[in-house]
Amino acid sequence: MATYLGFSTINACNPKTTNMTSGSAGGPGGIREGISWGNKFSLADAQLVVQDFINALNIRLGTKVGQPGYGTRLWDFIFEPNNATTRIDVENEIRRVASQDPRLQLAELVTYTYDNGILLEIQCAILPFNQPIAAKISLNRATQRAALL
Repeated sequence: MATYLGFSTINACNPKTTNMTSGSAGGPGGIREGISWGNKFSLADAQLVVQDFINALNIRLGTKVGQPGYGTRLWDFIFEPNNATTRIDVENEIRRVASQDPRLQLAELVTYTYDNGILLEIQCAILPFNQPIAAKISLNRATQRAALL
């Protein structure tokens, strides 16, 4: 499977810190402490597929440039009443998003109410090796972000 080396977009929407040490000319960094812009990371195989799935859950339908059919309506359901109809709609939407990734085969999906949103427990297989994965994903109302727990 693929390995992706790049810059992390995890927590990219959080404000940047200003606690950098100043260099000799007053700018960031210095001789002893180099500048490290962004967080480098490496994802491979199953981790990459799960992170791609979470990224897909964070993109609202119609907001991806050049691909208006990509994304999810999941965030429209977050403020709806917590009843059986809404839970079924949420589960159907998650199944729809999962079906768009050919590497992911969703086996089981359970939704729960969570402190400030919805908790998803998924069991899936990463294709073509049928590697089983169990993950918990929280959908936070306040930040309107999906995150792996």
